Amino acid sequence: MLYNTFRTELRNVSRNVFYIVATIKDIAKTLNISVSTVSYALNGGPRTVPQHVKDKVLTTAKELGYRPNRNARSLITRRTNTIGVVPPQLGTNIAMSPFIRDSLNGIVNESESSHYDVLLFTRCDQSQTEEMLNDVLDGRVDGLIFLAPPIGSSSVNLVYDFGLPTVVTCSNGYAAPCYSSDNRHGVQIAMDHLVSLGHRKIGHLEGRPTLEDSVSRKTYFLEYVQENGLICKDDWIICGNFDPEGGYLAGKHIFESQDRPTAIFCGNDEMAFGLIRAAREYGIKIPEELSIIGFDDSSLCNFTYPLLTSVRQPIEELASFAFRSIIEMIEGHSPSSSSVFPTELIIRESTSNPTKDNYASIQ
Repeated sequence: MLYNTFRTELRNVSRNVFYIVATIKDIAKTLNISVSTVSYALNGGPRTVPQHVKDKVLTTAKELGYRPNRNARSLITRRTNTIGVVPPQLGTNIAMSPFIRDSLNGIVNESESSHYDVLLFTRCDQSQTEEMLNDVLDGRVDGLIFLAPPIGSSSVNLVYDFGLPTVVTCSNGYAAPCYSSDNRHGVQIAMDHLVSLGHRKIGHLEGRPTLEDSVSRKTYFLEYVQENGLICKDDWIICGNFDPEGGYLAGKHIFESQDRPTAIFCGNDEMAFGLIRAAREYGIKIPEELSIIGFDDSSLCNFTYPLLTSVRQPIEELASFAFRSIIEMIEGHSPSSSSVFPTELIIRESTSNPTKDNYASIQ
């Protein structure tokens, strides 16, 4: 048997199951050729191997059940064929976030067609710069995608300056290529819609103050309010942290006030979901007594009651684009320049004209 002609390594898979792993040394010994020749044949270089020898190596490798050692191959190619992803620091249960889910879906779909693996850095704390750099620069990945890093994150620039191909989504101002959505236009079309319905008293639920999407949407909201002479009291602008619980608590705070807005623009859909729950508990009808607009247009907008009007940002497309840019950088090409992706308003059931009583109170 072939098993008697080459050295094998036994690895314990479970208590009673073992499998046999052949190495390139086993192939070399079987064919009585050098290990380097086997390596060149299996890896396509760097030195040329005669075709008849290469055919024998490939045939023998198949017979012996050889599987390439990824670590050894990476020493030759200097690549791991793995792209790292650093998610935003949104606390626990980040995998439940529609933004994270859609971003990862776009990345994974692109990685599959590009024959790359994806490594999610779940322990990265971008505030602990030195520790984080040790994690992401340990040779496990060929490039890194930062999803919505904190504003002014020093980690992004340090990784990029180190020479590791790096791109950023949903944030700007870095040396690395940045890809984001058009927040200004997104806020404008949301507010235009509410004003066209007759709303003048409009509140806002903002996301985490450390994230650029949150800050820019709030900034553009306040600019619109001022430029159009709308009413927005300080008590109607509340941080909901980009999560449903935050939106729920913010809604309770607003609904306990005697003077309430007739519409609320939320910085993302998750806060809008929490707001809808709070409105239901307080007996506030949507959209008759309160219009609500979200931001993201996640798939769950089609399953709320009522269905949620939302600003669509192309999260999956943006993430896919970022992944392709990383591959361009790894292959030595100039990456796609920083880009802003379009937003559009998807009108559903959560917005309507304010009731006569509400409308009369703002005249």
